[in-house]
Amino acid sequence: MKTREEQRTLGLAIQRSRRRAGVPANGRMLLLGNALLADRRMVTLYGNRMMQEKPNLIQGRCSGLYELAMHVERNGLPVPDSLVALQNWGEYAQPGQRREIERVFGVPMLDYYGMEEIWLIAFAGKDGVLRIDESLVYVEVLDPVTLQPVPEDGTGELVVTSFAMNSLPFLRYRTGDMGRVSRDGGSGGPILTLMPFRQSSIKLPGREVQSAVLRYLDGFYKWLATDLGVRQFQLVQESHYDFRLRIAGRPSSDAELAEAADKLANLLKRVLLADELQIAVEHVEEIQPHPVSGKCHPFVSHVS
Repeated sequence: MKTREEQRTLGLAIQRSRRRAGVPANGRMLLLGNALLADRRMVTLYGNRMMQEKPNLIQGRCSGLYELAMHVERNGLPVPDSLVALQNWGEYAQPGQRREIERVFGVPMLDYYGMEEIWLIAFAGKDGVLRIDESLVYVEVLDPVTLQPVPEDGTGELVVTSFAMNSLPFLRYRTGDMGRVSRDGGSGGPILTLMPFRQSSIKLPGREVQSAVLRYLDGFYKWLATDLGVRQFQLVQESHYDFRLRIAGRPSSDAELAEAADKLANLLKRVLLADELQIAVEHVEEIQPHPVSGKCHPFVSHVS
């Protein structure tokens, strides 16, 4: 629950961020529901609404925006001249998806980072940089195990204190998201870099490793997107030592899948300090989102 004053303060802050990206004040917006991926008929519905309503902004999860983009391309639908930008919220934008979405719509996709409880935390401009709104929140980065601050520019769990929420205060609220905070070289303001993995753990016999260590695989994921044309990936821990990398995008050859498995095995062995790992890589048509949240999680563990 938020008071009207809190809603007004938060709503105006979101509008300011959108206007800086070129979206007109009180512009028309098309909001994609989380059910879009659960019922394929919804993609057709939103495509028709886009042509009829001619929005200035289309907002939704990255996976939903991608499905709409592919629907537009398959059916030759015209992109409205009114469209200024797209807004991704609630889901990590994987590079392959971002590239295809922006190619089809011809406008930038802006990342919005926030929470249902607090709303806006950071908003990205056309340059792709997530800038923290210091008028609304103070963001800290803590070690997820010790809960102590990490060194400057270090990666850890994001903890947020809200300046706007008074009816229900949030002080050092643990988001469960992983990232790092640094300073903009120009303005000196705080900027946020999000990791694709939330605060979760990789369970091994007798110990747990925080999934934050997977940040060291960023170069590997970039290789997947640029060299293999992968638009989405998901790393699944099926048992203590068995991992499966699921990739969606253009079909990969057996040699490419084998190369990806070798690269991932070598990286995970160094990161997890385990030599017994078994790695499999498979190509799938798409990564299925979580049935409730509608999010496609980059890391999933099936180990209880």
